Amino acid sequence: MAFDKLTGTFESSNGTDKCAYYIYVPTTAIIRGIIQISHGMCEYIERYEHFAEFLTAKGYIVCGNDHLGHGNSVKSNDDLGYFSQKDGWSHLVNDLHRMTILMKNKYPALPYILIGHSMGSFIARLYLTRFPNELCCAVIMGTGDDKALSEIGVRATQSVKAVKGERFRSDKLNTLIFGVYNDRIKNSKTIYDWLTHDTEVVKKYMDDEKSNFVFTASGFVDLTTLLRRVSSAEWAQKVPKKLPIILMSGTADPVGGYGKGVRNVYGKLIEEGCNVDIKLYPGARHELVNETMKEIVFDDILNWIDRKVNGLTGNYEF
Repeated sequence: MAFDKLTGTFESSNGTDKCAYYIYVPTTAIIRGIIQISHGMCEYIERYEHFAEFLTAKGYIVCGNDHLGHGNSVKSNDDLGYFSQKDGWSHLVNDLHRMTILMKNKYPALPYILIGHSMGSFIARLYLTRFPNELCCAVIMGTGDDKALSEIGVRATQSVKAVKGERFRSDKLNTLIFGVYNDRIKNSKTIYDWLTHDTEVVKKYMDDEKSNFVFTASGFVDLTTLLRRVSSAEWAQKVPKKLPIILMSGTADPVGGYGKGVRNVYGKLIEEGCNVDIKLYPGARHELVNETMKEIVFDDILNWIDRKVNGLTGNYEF
């Protein structure tokens, strides 16, 4: 391993929980910057250790916290997929910033980069508008844009929460939201084939109790609220115009509407005069850093970040 791994906890902004965090510090390379990862739904930061190993070898400190209701930020597995009694979606954003402050106090004066994936990309996108001056650049992966679906989703999830309670887990609701994600995959073997072509990754995900779980009704309300907020026109208007951003997704990723939703996000940002690039990988599924061509993705992310850290301007040519 080309890194030292540090772990700890900090107080969540919800006032009741602690967030587990992880820091991967290069041991053989000159430190060039800090990369904070905002992980996706039903996963946790340690799923990114192979990516952290790559980045630390190139001189970047990598860090991240397990979101509320995820990984080691839960008191027990009963808390998986549950964030807070109120405004859980907002606490996710604030906790991401608490991780940033922790890192900047520990390692001051270094370029700071945020990478967000899937649900973590929604959190990261709100972070951009709430804390616009913290970052050197941002990588947004596996994101989406669907205002109509999010409006329906918020109403449906709020209804389930009101009738069944905030901690109720609805398989029907889970299927309603994610059941179509395998529709374009011929002869799918599992319900999670849409994540990646790598069958070993899919199997490991299914066997992991901290990945293979159903969100609580409250968690689904927060998830759909996140999507609604980042799908609004107001979101793009608030994104810092000069902040370098890249959108990365696979054309076989249902979360991004098979590329359509990601292009919508790109179009909104361009319309607002933002500094944004886009990269779509033909045939790639949802988890780019776990795809069979992940080495290409790793190199693309590194090269783009290096360019921004070095102060180079203009669109990146892949």
